[in-house]
Amino acid sequence: MEKITGGQLAAQSLIERGIEYIFTISGGHITPIYQYLEGSSVKLFDTRHEQAAVFMAEAWGRMTRTPGTAMVTAGPGFTNALSGIANARLANSPLVLISGCVGLESTEKLDLQDMCQLPVISPMVKKAFVCYNPERIPEFIDLAYRTAASGRPGPVYLELPVDVLNAEANCGKIKKIHTDVNSRPVDPDKVGEFIEMIGKAKNPIVIAGSGAWYSDAAEELVRFVENAGIPAFTSSLGRGTIPDTHPLCFESSLAIRPGAALAANMTADLIIFLGSRMGLFYIFGDIFNKEARIIQVDIEPEEIGRNRSVDLAVMSDIGAFLKECNRVIGQRGIGDDLKSRFGGWVSTLKKAKDDGRAQAIPDWENDNVPIHPMRLAKEVNGFMDRDDDIVVADGGDTQVWMGMTRTVTHYRRRVGGL
Repeated sequence: MEKITGGQLAAQSLIERGIEYIFTISGGHITPIYQYLEGSSVKLFDTRHEQAAVFMAEAWGRMTRTPGTAMVTAGPGFTNALSGIANARLANSPLVLISGCVGLESTEKLDLQDMCQLPVISPMVKKAFVCYNPERIPEFIDLAYRTAASGRPGPVYLELPVDVLNAEANCGKIKKIHTDVNSRPVDPDKVGEFIEMIGKAKNPIVIAGSGAWYSDAAEELVRFVENAGIPAFTSSLGRGTIPDTHPLCFESSLAIRPGAALAANMTADLIIFLGSRMGLFYIFGDIFNKEARIIQVDIEPEEIGRNRSVDLAVMSDIGAFLKECNRVIGQRGIGDDLKSRFGGWVSTLKKAKDDGRAQAIPDWENDNVPIHPMRLAKEVNGFMDRDDDIVVADGGDTQVWMGMTRTVTHYRRRVGGL
């Protein structure tokens, strides 16, 4: 009978899953996987620091909606990866971090790079796994990728002790599992109440966030906004799911962005959150009119009602819910009535947008030396104007300046920013 090791099983599982890239730094504790990936279809990006490897994997996950993969060695390799993992968790980026660790027989013996890793990372990830048997490595790899991608995405940690990777597996006990979870849960019972609340509103707005991007809701979002005639704003990875140039899109929901966002946030009587979180950039919900009603649609229950009471809570995939809303609006034939109802409100926001942008022109056209950040952001925005251009904004203030300036016409063309 052919012999196979845990490391070979791990490599085979990654290859069979169709993983294109692994961002990594080599080390002794993960060498048993490396030797079977060399020359395979999986491309290894060897970075100079584990933090870079994880951030690259996270960017891959954000841009493709599929888990990026990072692989690091034990001890310092593991600890160097933590900042990237923390960022992925806060950004809900799909990511799998595979880490080696000291062998099971060598724990607490002061072996090379020995540390207790699992308790450190468990609070920082969606789920943390350790595989103790070589035969079960394919199961755990499948479990890690399913967990990272399903529901609200996030980072998952998989620890593979080096002696498990080096151990010979019992081929009769190997169970190869490969499941792709592509579920689109929807709460159709809430659609009627949702549309009823819109029909009673005078000044509604839509705020589409990262959840709209991860649920691939762009087409249904544009249809919904057009069907209902509601002004739309976008945030985070939701930027571009409806183009800034669309007549019903008023660009970023960031209140400090020159345009209509501040006026809309403060005066709207119905706020429709679609996969967006009510945090700092909405002053924890206090920026909105105190009398405004709130609808929040999110796939993650714990996110609904954060910082502000919600009048209609809908636990659902954004794209699936909007598709059902579009169907009902069409079935009832109420689209024209809604659009005529909100025409004056749209005109008000168009004026607010023009007035807000006019006030920012002195900064966007500032000739001071050194260059004003708003002027720099404007020059970058003007230069990066092709459909396939990607702008990466890193660092707090840089993200703010680009968030105040960047025109986003296509999704998946922006990393970082607000």
